[in-house]
Amino acid sequence: MENMNSYNDVETHEIQEGSLKLKHYHKIRHNKMMYTQISRLARTQEQLDEYQQNLQAQILDAQRRLDRLEEPNWNLISTKVEMIELETKALRNELHNTSQKLSDFEKVHSSVLELREDIESIENKADKTIPEFRKEISKLDVSVAQLNAQSSYLKEDQENLRQSVKAIAVSVSNTIDRAAMDRLAIKELNETVNELVTRSKKQYSWFNNHILKSEVNMSNLANNGAVEMGTVEMRLPELMGEVKTLQPVEREYENLVNKLPKDCSNISGAAGTFLIHPGKSPVETWCSDGSTLLQRRFNGSVEFNRKFSEYVHGFGKASSEFWLGLETMHELTADNCSSMRIDMTDIYGSVWFAEYDHFFVGSADTGYVLEVSGYYGNSSDAFEYQNHMQFSAIDHDRDISNTHCAGNYEGGWWFSHCQHVNINGKYTLGLTWFDSARNEWIAVASSVMRLHRRPGCV
Repeated sequence: MENMNSYNDVETHEIQEGSLKLKHYHKIRHNKMMYTQISRLARTQEQLDEYQQNLQAQILDAQRRLDRLEEPNWNLISTKVEMIELETKALRNELHNTSQKLSDFEKVHSSVLELREDIESIENKADKTIPEFRKEISKLDVSVAQLNAQSSYLKEDQENLRQSVKAIAVSVSNTIDRAAMDRLAIKELNETVNELVTRSKKQYSWFNNHILKSEVNMSNLANNGAVEMGTVEMRLPELMGEVKTLQPVEREYENLVNKLPKDCSNISGAAGTFLIHPGKSPVETWCSDGSTLLQRRFNGSVEFNRKFSEYVHGFGKASSEFWLGLETMHELTADNCSSMRIDMTDIYGSVWFAEYDHFFVGSADTGYVLEVSGYYGNSSDAFEYQNHMQFSAIDHDRDISNTHCAGNYEGGWWFSHCQHVNINGKYTLGLTWFDSARNEWIAVASSVMRLHRRPGCV
């Protein structure tokens, strides 16, 4: 800053010296022009005075000659006198014009003097204003320096931001790659688990068949006597070997199952079918954007008029029409950290939704009772009528209506009275949701129930 001030002082001193030199130059030039004009006028005045003296001398000479002339020459003399008078008149006119020009010149000179005074006044004002201008220029120089510094900072910040964006892009790319690898690993894990489940079922079936056969054989041997008991004792090591063979498979199966996610909240990537392990055994569901599919209807391809036990264990395909199962819903919501959203489209193409900040399904001992609260949406809170109700099915009537809602409308639900919410009924009879705000039913063409993990829950 001191260097900048020194630079400004030097520049200001140079500007002042230049201004004084320019002012002195203008004054010298003006005085020189005035001196030249005055010299010209003086010479003209001298010429006029000399001419006037010559004229007067001629007049006197003519008068003397006139006095000496005789009478006969009077006419000639009169003529000459008239000519002289004409010349004198012309000279007087010329002298008058010259005097008029001299007067005009004096006026011009006076105007020039006034103009000079005005110029000097303007120069004085400029001399007073120039320091202020210099101060403003100095301020502008400081501002320009500050702007240059800020520009450098901005360029540096921009470069840092560019590097940060580049690093974020690399991180996002790596995250996408990891997500793809995780998805592939989960897919392979699903296939391995399914294969192990199939192998376990076959081996357990084979083992059970051998046990049954052994029991039959033992019964027959008991009837046939002690001789056959020896044969059974000989086969027992074989059976124990088969049990030992199954134990590593069972442990591998349990390890793989324990590695499965509890729900879809931590599954990223494209939507699809995944195995989850919320409780006793792994189940298949549809995961999308961290949500776990509970129910889906859209074309009536899956029969929903089923027994209570089927609603407990679930049915359908996760990629099609689907019911996850009451027991799995209970396992997913047992820690009271779940919210739920239902998205619906009516037969006219309008879109409706209902969100519940709290969603809970009780255990089998409670009849899988429903608890919901914290409604938000545009379809009205139709679950208000189903809250705290047990689940009903065609063979399990738990509603408070005079009729059997699940039996009459061919679908299981947490009925209180029929038709407030019936999105599990027979598709061809029509699915419904009661809109209390308009006091009419929404004719549902498709529905999707998704479970979300509430933020902040461990």
